[in-house]
Amino acid sequence: MNRLNLIASLSSGAKILCDVGCDHAYALEMALTKYDVLRGIASDINEMPLENAKKTLSKANLLDRVDFVLSNGFENINLEFDTAIISGMGGILIKDILTEALEKIKDKTLILSPNTDVMIVRKFLNDNNFKIIEEYAIIDQKKYYEIIKAIPGEMDLTELELEFGPILLKNKPEIFINNIKKKYEQLSKIIDNVNSLEEKNKIIEKLNNYKEVFMEKIFINNTKNYYRTYFLDNEKRDLVVISAGGGYEYTSIRESEPVGRRYNDAGYHVVIVNYREDINELYPLPSKYLAYVINLFRNDNRVNKIIGIGFSAGGHNMLEVSLHSSEYEGNAKPDLLILGYPVVTSDKRYYHEGSFRHLLGDGFDDEKLMKHLSMENEVNDRAPDLFLWGTITDTSVDVMNSLLLIEAYHKHNCNVEYHLFPMGPHGLSVATEETAQGNPEKNNPYIARWVDLSLEWLKLKLNK
Repeated sequence: MNRLNLIASLSSGAKILCDVGCDHAYALEMALTKYDVLRGIASDINEMPLENAKKTLSKANLLDRVDFVLSNGFENINLEFDTAIISGMGGILIKDILTEALEKIKDKTLILSPNTDVMIVRKFLNDNNFKIIEEYAIIDQKKYYEIIKAIPGEMDLTELELEFGPILLKNKPEIFINNIKKKYEQLSKIIDNVNSLEEKNKIIEKLNNYKEVFMEKIFINNTKNYYRTYFLDNEKRDLVVISAGGGYEYTSIRESEPVGRRYNDAGYHVVIVNYREDINELYPLPSKYLAYVINLFRNDNRVNKIIGIGFSAGGHNMLEVSLHSSEYEGNAKPDLLILGYPVVTSDKRYYHEGSFRHLLGDGFDDEKLMKHLSMENEVNDRAPDLFLWGTITDTSVDVMNSLLLIEAYHKHNCNVEYHLFPMGPHGLSVATEETAQGNPEKNNPYIARWVDLSLEWLKLKLNK
């Protein structure tokens, strides 16, 4: 089905269809002949398209069922209609046409297919008491189009839904996803050549939005929490499981895909776990979600060893699952650990108070529980070998968290490699321009070396 046929099909059930900017009126012709529309109005701002429309409809013997109106948008259309088509023009123009005719269209069904700026059209509908009930993505003559059907009603679209469409986001048809991936690849190629920091940050935000759309979320046990898989192929490989930071309040984007790509590039499968999508879910639920995912991939025939990577509060979560693995079903302990500036201790001299408050809620005042979650106390001689890094100038998570962990590893004769960098703020992730998100202190090639150092460490540990 081509674009005009699809547009016409969406008019099925209409009694009188108004085609604004009708051009040759092909969609109107199909609506009248194939989809049981009773009458039509062909309208255009110029005489020539109206003449073309008359020729099309004359050949189909439909002239007695159509009124022709020379009009700028809906301005001169004073005939009754219940449904309107506007297609073949930019989204800004469509929005302007609809805005000028708000009183005429407020109780009508709208079928809209902007050539550009679809987000602007969705925002108009969202702000003016229309509800999107159908959305389609289609390739016609090698061009990508989106088509919207809306009726009077209310909706409250998120920013992502405004940009990508609520129904397209829900259904994720292949044509739609392929178009998003294509845009992502195009933007990824030009970002290094953009000099303006402001413009670069806009591109990074757009890239993150694209990834949010085409990266499949697999939800955990009917909760809001989910994981995403980045398997290189079906070959048996070592798997990196990433637990990003966020103070047990959210999951950091910086410490998710940008980290995963580095390990994908080095030949590892990657899984990223969003364990903190509901702030009301307290300990031990975030750990249970992480343990669930690790256990799930223990039984995957594409997985050899599992390497747990955690940052900040995500590091605490990974460490808690590793050292308390007997408290969770299956074998949730990773074979190796890589931790960046992790939250470790509940010692009030050094602890990251916000992480424990978000994790425990009212349990924050439970001294026994707080001690149980002070991970330097939980290290034993079966603790996974550890690669650890951080900065001495981290003012969010005191470096003493890592030093106490090292002391505990030493006490139990466990293996740890530690890299303490002399400068750098909290939340560095891979310390590149992408993850710095405009903060020059977080774009640090000297610190970014930790990834390569960890890869060398993995080669040693995995006998590669």
